[in-house]
Amino acid sequence: MVYGFWGQNIGNAFFNIGGRWIAEQIFPGQVAEILDQPGYRTFNRKSKGNPAKDFGLLSKIDVDYLILQGPMLTSTFRTLWEPTFKALRARGTKIILLSAAFFQYSEKEIADATGFLKEYPPHIISTRDGDSYSHIQGLAPYTYSGIDSAFFAPKAYTPVRFDTRPYICLNFDQYPEPNLVVQENGANPPKSFDRQFTALNRQWYATQPGFINRFAGRGQWQCYLAALMDFRKLPTEIGGFEVIRTDHRFNPHITWKVYQHPNAVASDEPFTYFSLYAGTQLTLSDRVHACVATLAYGNPAMLYHPTPRARLFARVGLGEIRERPMSLDQTYLEQERMNEIKFLKDAVNA
Repeated sequence: MVYGFWGQNIGNAFFNIGGRWIAEQIFPGQVAEILDQPGYRTFNRKSKGNPAKDFGLLSKIDVDYLILQGPMLTSTFRTLWEPTFKALRARGTKIILLSAAFFQYSEKEIADATGFLKEYPPHIISTRDGDSYSHIQGLAPYTYSGIDSAFFAPKAYTPVRFDTRPYICLNFDQYPEPNLVVQENGANPPKSFDRQFTALNRQWYATQPGFINRFAGRGQWQCYLAALMDFRKLPTEIGGFEVIRTDHRFNPHITWKVYQHPNAVASDEPFTYFSLYAGTQLTLSDRVHACVATLAYGNPAMLYHPTPRARLFARVGLGEIRERPMSLDQTYLEQERMNEIKFLKDAVNA
């Protein structure tokens, strides 16, 4: 299984860990991990591919199956992976794309990625959203409309419990955290706010800091500068709940960004985050996988990001997660997980 780049986005680890559990159900006792392509690093132009002096270790591994995960179906998929696919295909290795998805869902990206798959068809593709599946259906001998592998994380990890008051998780490491006012039902709302929703039997009113919010949305490096310009003194308690502020960008570890506001938590491993999201009363986040992990462990979450990658939530009936906090029925989730495992087992054993 291909792993990697946890430090620059710990959400990658969330679907890596869940995917590892999936792979163990299909290939018990035969699963090992290896690095991802080095060209995926933060601030690198993916269109340039991998570094010229890279050893190309992935193209030299001796395995029966290679499993890739996540939104790898991009316009740069060919640039980063073609030499590896060509070498592995010559060796007889079969490719499995698990929790596969596009990244931007543009016409060019879809054409580029599907064109590459037609030339180098994987053995199995299981997607994580309906739009991705509609474009890749039939591009491999076995295709399936699956769910994001991070929804399997509770199968792989039992969380640690914390001796704290009831808390909420606020995970905003691209956009600035919104100003939040929480009131009992029936109270008069504040004079102005950007968004209103109901959660935990209270009315929540959110207002985004205007300038720094717009600046942070311009790109990867801008979010770091936007954090530097955020001089607010944010509270440690909101609506009677303790606040824990998680940051998914551990690397580059810029202390003034990660620990700028109180009650911050950041780590270069995923298990701390699993435990926090498993115990939260509510997660508000601009990170897709903070919401996925929270939902997978049975708690409500709301996404604050316009990313098209949020389509994975519609696949499990949570298409309105950007409008209000939502929860995921655990019986339904378990059935979806078992359906995917059955498909994969049948495809491998066919």
